[in-house]
Amino acid sequence: MDERELEDLISRTALLMERYQRMCAEMAGQQSRLSAALNGLAQALPGQFRASADSAIAGLTREGAAVVKHALLAPVGAYEQQLAASATRLGHSAEALAAEVTRLKLASRGVIWKSVATAAAAMAILLGGATWLGGRYRAEIERNQVEAQLLRAYNRADVVLCGKEQLCANVHTRGSGVGENGRYRPVRPRP
Repeated sequence: MDERELEDLISRTALLMERYQRMCAEMAGQQSRLSAALNGLAQALPGQFRASADSAIAGLTREGAAVVKHALLAPVGAYEQQLAASATRLGHSAEALAAEVTRLKLASRGVIWKSVATAAAAMAILLGGATWLGGRYRAEIERNQVEAQLLRAYNRADVVLCGKEQLCANVHTRGSGVGENGRYRPVRPRP
């Protein structure tokens, strides 16, 4: 994976995390609006039922109205209790959802930091590997340069193979000796 791909991966991960955080924030806002709307509905419905029942009962006779009102009060009371219990459960669910959104936000931050740390470690490994390879190839190049100089000197010298493992050279006898005790003489260049 090269540096460009790594940067692209990091930027895509950052965009994904930003989208995720926006979605979490939108969900939290929608959840609070929904909770407020349901609480308002839970408080408004009993009054609406009473008003509807009162208007329906107003047309009945007194005795009939009393019987109908008494018959409706028990189910309406039970419904109010169920509605209040549902509103309480909904409030607890909303709190749990908010806690989960907060937990997911913290987890997403952890993922981002881990991604950045992984990318930094990968870059450090790549840099270390490149430095090691550079040093190794530099030593190889220097060794090859010495060998190339030696081969150029052999090519310029008048040297032939005389026998299986022996070289014969056309030596410059008037030149001064080189090395210990002047044992080595310059070799004449090829004509």
